[in-house]
Amino acid sequence: MVPSLSQEEFELFRHLIKKHVGISFSRTKMATLQRKLASRLSHLGLDSYHAYYQYLLRNKEGGWELRQLINTITVDQTAFFRHAKQFELLTNIVFPQIATQKKTTKKLRIWSAGCATGEEAYSIAMVVNENFEKGGSWDIKILATDIDTEDLKFAYKGLYARNCVEPVPSEYLKRYFKKGIGNDAGFYLVRKALRKNILFRRLNFMRSRSPFKSPVDIIFCRNVMIYFDAEIKKKLVDSFFHILERDGFLCLGASESLIGIDERFSLVGHSTYQKKG
Repeated sequence: MVPSLSQEEFELFRHLIKKHVGISFSRTKMATLQRKLASRLSHLGLDSYHAYYQYLLRNKEGGWELRQLINTITVDQTAFFRHAKQFELLTNIVFPQIATQKKTTKKLRIWSAGCATGEEAYSIAMVVNENFEKGGSWDIKILATDIDTEDLKFAYKGLYARNCVEPVPSEYLKRYFKKGIGNDAGFYLVRKALRKNILFRRLNFMRSRSPFKSPVDIIFCRNVMIYFDAEIKKKLVDSFFHILERDGFLCLGASESLIGIDERFSLVGHSTYQKKG
C-alpha cells in the first residue's frame, strides 16, 4: 500500500512540476497530487514517493516518465463549441474585421494553445470554414498544441463518440463528419477536408520557443492559465502579445480575465481580447 505523501515530498514534486510545465499546485491540492502520483507508482511498481522522485531525475527513461506524469496531472476537460457565445462573437465581430483587414493577402493564422483532445481545434476549423472558405481561396492554417501526448494522439485521430458530438450543429455534423460503421459504429470521424488545415503538435509553454515565424491573427488559450500563478500568467500573456498580429485577438476561458495581468489588450466581449494597436 502506497504511504501518504509527506509535506516535504509534496514540496519536491510541486517545484518539479512547476519548473517543467508551469502548473502550480497549491497546498490545498496535496491530496489531488498524491492521488495522481500514486497511479504512476502503481504502474511502475515503486513503493515510495521518494523513489519515484529519484526515478524522474535519474536518466533518459525518467524523462519519458516525466511526460507520463504530465499526461496524468493535466486536465483535459473540453467539448465541441464550448463557450458558444465566444464562437458567436467570432462570427459576428472578429472574423468580419479580419476579412476586411486581410482582403488582399487572404492569409489567416490561428493557434489553439491547450487543444486537449481536439474538440476546440475542430470547432474553430468549422466556423472558419463557414466564414472564409465560401468567400474565396484563403490561406488558412490552424496550429493545435498541447502538452499531453495521449490527448494529441486522440485529437489527431479525430474519432468521437456520439455523445461527444451532440453540441455540434446538425448541418455541421453532416458536412464535416462521417458516421462510423463496423467497429466504429456509434462514432463520428472528422472528414479530411476539415483536417487539412490543422496541424497537431506537442508544445510545453515552459520549455518551447514560439512555434511561429510570422504573426498570428487569433490565439485560443482557454482554461489553461487557471493552473498558473501570477508570474507565469504575465509571462505567457506577454509572449502572446508579441506573437499576435497588430489588432490580433486572444480568446480565454469563460472564467479567465486579463484584469491585473496585462493592459495592452482591450476586452471585446465574452472573454475575447484584442491587442491594442
